Amino acid sequence: MPTYSSDRRSLLKIIGAIGATCAYPFAGDELLGQTVPQHEHFPAPAQAGQRFFNEADFRTISRIADLIIPATDTPGATGAGVPEYIDMVIARNTEQQLLVADGLRWLDAEAGRIAPDRKFLEISEDQQLSILQPLCDAADAKSSQARNVQFFALIKGLTADGYYTSRTGLLEELGYKGNAVRSEFPACKD
Repeated sequence: MPTYSSDRRSLLKIIGAIGATCAYPFAGDELLGQTVPQHEHFPAPAQAGQRFFNEADFRTISRIADLIIPATDTPGATGAGVPEYIDMVIARNTEQQLLVADGLRWLDAEAGRIAPDRKFLEISEDQQLSILQPLCDAADAKSSQARNVQFFALIKGLTADGYYTSRTGLLEELGYKGNAVRSEFPACKD
């Protein structure tokens, strides 16, 4: 199984087509880029005050987000404040809270199956990816309605939405320059 921490292109295998996440399961005003001033990231969870996740669950969600969008020459999901964003969105939706709670319990059970008496955060990155990759494949193929697949699809979508609407994702990763005033509009070179 490939590692996704070294190459942003490999990331596309685990997050799939970003365009597929544009069917936001929440209000547009919940996008990360609209929830913080443009010059700063979300504060650390201890400063921000978590809304839904306890500390252990927050660390697990952070780890999953970092496996989906790892740090490279730009910050990854955690560096962009994505776990805090996921916490904010999940805190507003009871159905999603139940799905995520079930998914987190399932991850720890799967980790215990691979490495007895271990939780998801206590197993190696390769073992974590061996649990997440089939969920990702099933979510991308839309081949399963199992709750664990729904859980991963939700977290994957929220991770992509949060990251690519954050200052880090939008400006640093994608190079968005904003609505700049132009003195002229060059003709198409086709």
